[in-house]
Amino acid sequence: KQRTRNKIERKTKRETYGTRVLRYFLAVAREENISRAAEMLHITQPTLSRQLSQMEEELGVILFERGTRRIRLTDAGILLRRRAEEIIGLIDKTEKDWQSRKH
Repeated sequence: KQRTRNKIERKTKRETYGTRVLRYFLAVAREENISRAAEMLHITQPTLSRQLSQMEEELGVILFERGTRRIRLTDAGILLRRRAEEIIGLIDKTEKDWQSRKH
């Protein structure tokens, strides 16, 4: 039981690819601009654009309507935003709970 718990705790210390990409997605949804989101996330704009395109490809849906200065969520993007907020919220809450148990 202890071994499993330690394994889980080690995994949460370094963010998984999926979690990181969900956070990227949420930042772009919030900022409505890839360049501003990239700056906030401390990554390059091409890297962020590539991650989002890969996400759309893997999911088989278009998440954003891309304009010249602004980016808007499609219906699929709106659904993903709701789910991503729930998922990230649960992850953050769980990690906070673990931290409070350690002290």
